[in-house]
Amino acid sequence: MKKRHGLARAVLPMAQQELEALSIGALLARLQRLRWCEDSRAESDLSDEEVRSAAGSILFKEDAAWRAAYTDLKEVLANREHLENKP
Repeated sequence: MKKRHGLARAVLPMAQQELEALSIGALLARLQRLRWCEDSRAESDLSDEEVRSAAGSILFKEDAAWRAAYTDLKEVLANREHLENKP
């Protein structure tokens, strides 16, 4: 998966029930997209207009929505079956 720039980094919020229906691969891809979000609005090169146009999406790690999405995702992943690594 390519690391995206600008508004392409926006992640849509998902309910926990939706997360539980996703495959492990999809969950890990979402985790990667959340990690690619920018740290804060102050450090971003996005214009105010771009940020407004992405209302309802997660763009920055400083947002409470990012923390909630990350926590929900980690909780779903923690409850999934874990396979041991090969030696």
